[in-house]
Amino acid sequence: MTPPGKGWAKAPDYSGRAETRAALEATTAADRREYLESGFRPVECVSCGSRVLVKKNSLEHTSVQWISDAATGCPEFAARLAAGAPDPSTKGTAHIESCPKLRESIDRAVREGLLEVPGRDV
Repeated sequence: MTPPGKGWAKAPDYSGRAETRAALEATTAADRREYLESGFRPVECVSCGSRVLVKKNSLEHTSVQWISDAATGCPEFAARLAAGAPDPSTKGTAHIESCPKLRESIDRAVREGLLEVPGRDV
């Protein structure tokens, strides 16, 4: 590592410590699974029937994973793309604000207790 004040400090090199490296890789894989897979619940849009996987990390933080292509599954996204929103071939729907009808469906699932919100008293 670079001493303080001597430039950028590189992350530690564990190439000579196989047990430490294996433990770090296992922890990283578990963190990745927790963040990308754990706690997601299916939610169906009450307007168009598109299904997504949703995880509430807090009242303000919602993670949404589309089960199908957002540009073809949701009429709101399709209309925005047709009106000149980002190119769908570049996964441009990631830059489109959420569909308000899907947002309502997610909020409804929270109100009905179908989605847990950590730290929230029901």
